[in-house]
Amino acid sequence: MSTATKKATKPLYAAIGAGTTALEKARELPQRVTTLPGTLKSLNEKVDLRELPKQIQSLGTSVPDRAGKLVDRSRKLTDKAQKRVSKLTKRASKTYTDLSKRGEKLVTKVRKSAPSKRAAAQTKSARARIKAAATSVRKAAEANIEAVSSAVDKATSEQAS
Repeated sequence: MSTATKKATKPLYAAIGAGTTALEKARELPQRVTTLPGTLKSLNEKVDLRELPKQIQSLGTSVPDRAGKLVDRSRKLTDKAQKRVSKLTKRASKTYTDLSKRGEKLVTKVRKSAPSKRAAAQTKSARARIKAAATSVRKAAEANIEAVSSAVDKATSEQAS
């Protein structure tokens, strides 16, 4: 397969790979839904609503200190975010390549399957029969044109005499 063909088919293979991945994840969904209530309950137990008023009062006295810390933290987070974007870009590229390979593998498997080979053979046979039928129709039409032309010539010559 040429490089241009590989580049052109890569998105198709990636889409097929993504589809098979989505199907696998969908099969896991019922199990995840059944565990969701337990997860929500454990999160709810971690938050104590009675402590919220005390926490709100302590915030008012520590705002200036916290503002300075937030500026420093925002700088660190910006650097961290840039590194993460770079890492995620690389990860997305790898995932795209993996999905493309997965899709290509599936397409190859389908192409090599017996039903696909039978369908291709039947299509080839049907194409040959259609071509032969078209040739027969064309020859019959040409013969009809000649017969009509000959009949017209004969009728014209008989009328002239």
